[in-house]
Amino acid sequence: MSAPVAVGEDFAARLAAAAGAGVTVTAVDVMPGGHSGLTHRVALTGLPRHAEVVVKSTPPGRDPVGRHDVLRQARIMQALGPVAAVPVPEVLFADDAPPPFFATALAPGVALDPVIDQERTPVAPEELDARWDAAIGVMAALHALEPAALGLADEPAREPGQELAVWEATMRAARFEDDPLSARLIAALRADVPPLRHPAIVHGDFRLGNILFDGATPTALIDWEIWSVGEPAVELGWFLSFTDAANFPGVGRDVEGTPTSTEVLARYGRAGGDLCPELPWFLALGCLKLAAIQAHNRRRHLDGRYHDPYQALLAPSIARLLQAGVEHLEA
Repeated sequence: MSAPVAVGEDFAARLAAAAGAGVTVTAVDVMPGGHSGLTHRVALTGLPRHAEVVVKSTPPGRDPVGRHDVLRQARIMQALGPVAAVPVPEVLFADDAPPPFFATALAPGVALDPVIDQERTPVAPEELDARWDAAIGVMAALHALEPAALGLADEPAREPGQELAVWEATMRAARFEDDPLSARLIAALRADVPPLRHPAIVHGDFRLGNILFDGATPTALIDWEIWSVGEPAVELGWFLSFTDAANFPGVGRDVEGTPTSTEVLARYGRAGGDLCPELPWFLALGCLKLAAIQAHNRRRHLDGRYHDPYQALLAPSIARLLQAGVEHLEA
């Protein structure tokens, strides 16, 4: 059996017990990628309909709170399970003992952000355009759902100002609080915070790289680590950052078939999405959020807490995103 990384020798036994009587785990392999938790691909026998599952667990030594609260991720996927327009992996079983974990069906397809794909995986322009169109439809459908109707009435709604505070704190954690562009953008965002108009389910990291596609058909929206109930324009502003390779100097590339931000907005509106008048503010917030995540991951790499040489290449992208955020507000 492949060794489960940093989860303890009893992990396979716990998986088998949670899956049910007669289940035997035959392999546990850590899947690459991700900064918020451990994801395993698990082979097993005795589980009806499933020879392999995906297991997400809280990292050892971490409390299951915030992005490490894997059972909260399972909750939103279970809530969305009946919603055909927002495909998510089926949750199969879970265990709340430390470290908690849950298992889902292994959904078919590939997840790829072509603009920032370091492997330069080829995608036909017409297929890429169709993927974007399908993703926009999934986003609009997600934002149209009423949280209370899905049993999520107890989830507190996050105001745009609270969202701003999250990424401001992330920049401080990345030791970017003294960066002039960061300070300028944060001050401009603070000066005119819009209200929360329509509380909706917000995935938090909605992009092509977190949607599995079989050809141009979305099979699963994955990686729900930072979902919330909040303002859908927060999600839209974030999503639009991935249309422009200029936001990722040195690591991004123009890819034929990628729509412009204007085209994405038009498609989102046609799909029923709400285009708010304060969109420039949310575009700027999306730039800050992406810069903050890059800065935080880069800092973890530079401090030796998470080895990923790619993160060392992101300084120009962080600066460009901060500048773009300022430009959105000053246009």
